[in-house]
Amino acid sequence: MTQKRYVVKGSVAETMDLIKFSQPANDLVFEELRSFGEFQQGMLTYEQSALRPGSHTSLFIVVHDFNHVTEVTMITTGGSGTLFNIDWGAAKGIVSGVKSSLKPVLINEVKMPD
Repeated sequence: MTQKRYVVKGSVAETMDLIKFSQPANDLVFEELRSFGEFQQGMLTYEQSALRPGSHTSLFIVVHDFNHVTEVTMITTGGSGTLFNIDWGAAKGIVSGVKSSLKPVLINEVKMPD
C-alpha cells in the first residue's frame, strides 16, 4: 500500500480533470464531485490490471478544499496472488504517474502518518 498527500493550486474540479487526463491506461471505475456549502470534495477510483494473472492495483484519490487549500490524497491497494500480496512496483508506478501530472500545480507534499 502506498499513501501520498499533496497540496496543489487550483480548484477541486480542475485538479480532478488534470488527474483524469493523466490516467488514460487505467480504468476509471468511480467518479464523484460533491459540494458542501463553499467547499468541495471529489473522489476518483481507478483499477489497473497487469499481465500477470490475478494481479491488479486500485488507486483511490480524494481531492478536497475543506481548509481553503486544495489537497490530493492517494491510496493504492492490490497486488498479486492469494497467499502473498506482492505489489511488484505497480502501486508506486501509478502514484508517480499522478504526481507527474500534478507538477505544474504542486505546492508541497504533506507527510502521511505511518
